[in-house]
Amino acid sequence: MDDADKAEVGDCLKSASSSSDEMEVVDCTSSDAEAKVLKKIDGTYTSFTAETACRKVSGATSFYAQTGDGDNFLLCLSDV
Repeated sequence: MDDADKAEVGDCLKSASSSSDEMEVVDCTSSDAEAKVLKKIDGTYTSFTAETACRKVSGATSFYAQTGDGDNFLLCLSDV
């Protein structure tokens, strides 16, 4: 299950499993919460362009880029 495509600004995420790139939306007060969505940007990003785009977002410490089948987008994330 990958909830990344449903994630909105303000949602918190955790990795669905340590062996996958899939993300799961969780309550921000949960101990499972690993990152908070600061900004969602439509489009296709490489790791370089994603890092550059998220560097412009205040407080962003990491990113999640969705590419391939379906919608392509970038989530700029901060630590919870």
